[in-house]
Amino acid sequence: MTVIESISPLPGRTAQPEAMALKVAQSAEQIKPLSECTAAEGRALRAARGNPFAPAPCAGVTREELTIDAGEATIRGCLYRPGPATTPQPCLVYYHGGGYVIGDLDTYDTLMQQVAAASGCVVVSVEYRLAPEVKSRQIFADGLGAYRWVRTHSETLGIDAGRIAIGGDSAGGNLTIAVALQCRDNHLPMPAFQVLIYPATDYSMRFASVDEFARGYFLTKANMCWFRDHFLEDNLRISDPLVSPIGADLHGLPPAFVLTAGFDPLRDEGFAFAQRLIEHGVKTEHVCYTDMIHAFLSFAGGIEPGMTAVRQIGTVLQQALRS
Repeated sequence: MTVIESISPLPGRTAQPEAMALKVAQSAEQIKPLSECTAAEGRALRAARGNPFAPAPCAGVTREELTIDAGEATIRGCLYRPGPATTPQPCLVYYHGGGYVIGDLDTYDTLMQQVAAASGCVVVSVEYRLAPEVKSRQIFADGLGAYRWVRTHSETLGIDAGRIAIGGDSAGGNLTIAVALQCRDNHLPMPAFQVLIYPATDYSMRFASVDEFARGYFLTKANMCWFRDHFLEDNLRISDPLVSPIGADLHGLPPAFVLTAGFDPLRDEGFAFAQRLIEHGVKTEHVCYTDMIHAFLSFAGGIEPGMTAVRQIGTVLQQALRS
């Protein structure tokens, strides 16, 4: 099944994002661009500013710190539980965005609370290692290792091992796809479902929206190049199907929900990836929030469509993971 809305502004709409989304984008431009920073400077600038548009905390969702043995490294995780349960619960293993260079569990804290509440799923948020301290192969190993750790410890965590989804936004969406591909290629138990939120799927940056929205819409092309240069071992990695899954064999992957934003440099590659999933026989639903910018779910405290998208993802997960 596929549900595809327009991937460009609809007739009669202005050629600008929704007003609050534009305000967020303009606010971001007041900060020193990441492309002019070292990785450490970029993280420090983002940490100092915080996210004034983050979703509100969610009453009734509990948070538990986890220490995850991901194989090559021990990494941090957080488990969000949407109330008590007498039977094992469905789970979403979530990989945060940030271009593989910035972002952490704390900046995603309230968003994960809201996703847990909307879906009724336990959410395990994963803090994989960041570039440039490590590169793509190690980060992909962290993502797979964290998923396998959750499956191995599902009984202790109160999770139904047969109802584990994986998901993420932006770079985290890219990592989600890499985890699914590694599970298939290594004959490991597959996730039941995947949630891909404005995913990066083509590190060659060949799609038109990369240039169409290169500046002025929060995520810039210059910053995308900066992320890529930190993340990849070398330019030969760009064509690797784990790095740029738009060119991968997608047969046998789990059903997917793909969400894109109309004023996002990643819009076209996200839409194209949804189409390729369908071509490879993967049950896929795609929706584009046509008036939104990249990362708008992280700004759901100020951008109402962000909360609408959280609720939609919650409904999709309930349907996909019901027993």
